[in-house]
Amino acid sequence: MFLTLNLSRNIFCAQSDLKCSKIFFTHNIKAFGAGRFRRTARWAMRTKRVLDLADAELVLVAAMGKADQENWKVSMTVVDEAGCLMAFRRLDGASVSSAQTAIDKARSAALTRRPTKFFEEMVAAGRVAASMIHGVFAIEGGLPIIVEDEVVGGFAVSGLKSQLDIALVEAGLLALAFHQGR
Repeated sequence: MFLTLNLSRNIFCAQSDLKCSKIFFTHNIKAFGAGRFRRTARWAMRTKRVLDLADAELVLVAAMGKADQENWKVSMTVVDEAGCLMAFRRLDGASVSSAQTAIDKARSAALTRRPTKFFEEMVAAGRVAASMIHGVFAIEGGLPIIVEDEVVGGFAVSGLKSQLDIALVEAGLLALAFHQGR
């Protein structure tokens, strides 16, 4: 079936000696698809929430406060919903490998819209193919950032045991939730 879209234009021409004449142009555009294009209420644009840089920095600052208080040496990352890096911190003394691990955890959480622990548990249960899904990092420490039921990004920490990494992630996301609630 073909999708047909008519684009019509009315062009009015006027000259001093002639009456106004109307020229009517119709362009038919056909594309492979299903049905005819009809403009209905369901075609209306929707509002989409996005994570801005101020929110990303807020999450990092809150997590950094807890990490400094406990003297934990970690790397932390905030990505947007597409997994693109928005904010990153590698605290003094954090291992070099923790930097890329934090980025991978955050991307995995944002792109899959699931905590990275979900995939860690699948692998532990014997479903090792879950670790081969493109973009999945199957180690706990990353959570999706959800605002009013929409995933707007991911936040992850690396450099400690997974349970401590996730405690920092939760501290950062709690600060964002408090800020959004104002």
